[in-house]
Amino acid sequence: MTGTDEVGRLFNNNGLIVAEFIQSVEVMKASVSYLEQFMKKSESSTKGKVIMATVKGDVHDIGKNLLGIIIGNNGYDVVDLGINTPAEKIREAVTNEKADFLGLLGLLVKSEAEMVNTVAALREAGIKIPIFVGGTALTEKFTVNKIEPSYKNNIVIYSKDAMTALANLNKMIVPEKFEEFKQYLQSRRDMLLIKDKAILEKLNVKQKVL
Repeated sequence: MTGTDEVGRLFNNNGLIVAEFIQSVEVMKASVSYLEQFMKKSESSTKGKVIMATVKGDVHDIGKNLLGIIIGNNGYDVVDLGINTPAEKIREAVTNEKADFLGLLGLLVKSEAEMVNTVAALREAGIKIPIFVGGTALTEKFTVNKIEPSYKNNIVIYSKDAMTALANLNKMIVPEKFEEFKQYLQSRRDMLLIKDKAILEKLNVKQKVL
């Protein structure tokens, strides 16, 4: 795990290119697979069950696969639904698997809108588990302003990369850290909303001048 943390740190700081990062992750996966025969496992050893899927209309899965390997090797039970996954399939999996968390990923710009549709379908089905979202085109601003409101008062977290997603998951499984994390998320929302309000006010001023 110390080595995993170092690989994540180097990658986030541009110390590793994608190919090197993938190679490191594959080595980690092989190492864990070898060590598993010496480990005693039980249901209680699992930190939680995570459903992951690339949303409908998107067939990219490299980021999702990397994330699955990383969180799977850090104690989470991962159920990967694959690519181009409709909201109905995600809803059924979350319910049937009794998932603790859901990860939605997508590389395309249109994937952002599909994430909005997906969380709305989950909300209508009464699902309230925390959701983390990520992808090249996605931003924290879009997550706060569009995706999270469609999930109403439930949690949607923007994760810029796999290591951030892992860190966020680890904060949510500890009650004390989870409460602090929710306060942090609210402060991020407030900051983004304040920035948006300031931008709108500047635009209004310019329009009046013109």
